[in-house]
Amino acid sequence: MLTDEQRAVYSRLADVLIPSAEGMPSASEADVPTKWINDALGYRPDLVPAFLQALEIGADGEAEAAVVRINSTDSVAFDALGVLTSGSYFLNPAVKELIGYPGQVPSPAYDDTATYIDMLAAVVERGPIFRPTVT
Repeated sequence: MLTDEQRAVYSRLADVLIPSAEGMPSASEADVPTKWINDALGYRPDLVPAFLQALEIGADGEAEAAVVRINSTDSVAFDALGVLTSGSYFLNPAVKELIGYPGQVPSPAYDDTATYIDMLAAVVERGPIFRPTVT
């Protein structure tokens, strides 16, 4: 979906948003600009126009200044850039493993039938209570 030129711009911007720190890889080290952004763009096609606008605004100059420029001139484009970059980053299984996130795992439903039956028993013992309607 992205051209090589757009990927190069995105790689610079993504590494400003997610730099390598504290044992975690940067966005480009986690293959965000080359692999995972494709999935994220597919999941969020509504953000594609604003994301491409962010790449256009950020194409020139030093990366940190470009991110500041995007943020100050087009908040919608900046939001799309941030959402797609962070989402792409956490799609990477290695990143999920580094933060200890197993992904969504099934958990059994809490069975509170006994509590519910106890509540109903108290109502049955009490008997019907009502107020007559005004006619």
